[in-house]
Amino acid sequence: MYSTTPDRVAIRRFLDEIRAVDGHPPLSGHKVETIDRENGAVGAWADGEGLCLVGVAALHADPLHWAVEAALAKRMRGTADEQAAIRATVDLVPDGDPHTFWAYRDEQIDAACRLGYVHLRSVVRMAGPITDIAPRPTAGVDIAPMEVGDIPMIVALNNRAFAGHREQGAMSEAGFSAMTELGWFRSDGALVARAGQGIVGFCITKWEGSTIGEVYLLAVDPEASGAGLGTALAAAGFNRLARHGATTAIVWTDESNRAATRLYRRLGLAEDFRTRELGPANGP
Repeated sequence: MYSTTPDRVAIRRFLDEIRAVDGHPPLSGHKVETIDRENGAVGAWADGEGLCLVGVAALHADPLHWAVEAALAKRMRGTADEQAAIRATVDLVPDGDPHTFWAYRDEQIDAACRLGYVHLRSVVRMAGPITDIAPRPTAGVDIAPMEVGDIPMIVALNNRAFAGHREQGAMSEAGFSAMTELGWFRSDGALVARAGQGIVGFCITKWEGSTIGEVYLLAVDPEASGAGLGTALAAAGFNRLARHGATTAIVWTDESNRAATRLYRRLGLAEDFRTRELGPANGP
């Protein structure tokens, strides 16, 4: 296995090949965005048959840490190769910077554990028929597409709702604006819940032209929690996605977020996949 210059077209083809084998994308959407936007570290390795490993390290700035994933060709999935792939990918992280490693395949998780990594958390995907999700109106609240002037209030609300969350709790206005420029973002799929003169919640949906529609990000102001706003926002988001032709609803959430998993179960979704975050047992 030797390193080679990352080529986005070749990487996309390689990732599609692994998806066909595994039945699931080998890298998270965030890591694919990192490749496309060139705002992290990407490595590619080949053998005599072509690309065999693509590694991605995405930087989260506050608090600083790198989230690392590795997509490995099926022909390289012996124990030694699994471990070598993890080592090579983790080497993308600058020396001394903290990192975590994400994996969903049992063999890759086992290889990481053999290298001294320990389980930190699980993130689950929940899915269900989007046509079964009925609107959930909430008295005194208007849910409608966001306006450009809403961005500062959305960012502030997000950071209150996700205070202490390692990836989501330090959104910036620049970061939110960058998200609106991604190919999957649609202005009519970014919804805000207004009550009086303020915004009490928001929902960002993701649709890439397929039959799958995702609630990508949802937050309710902590002072307005418990009133059914999260359920109403999620239902409104999925109903918007259905208008584009989506028939399957999906969402990703931390397994430990019991309130969120209960919310999506009420809408008819159930877990169908999970990925795990692992960290070095001895720290960075």
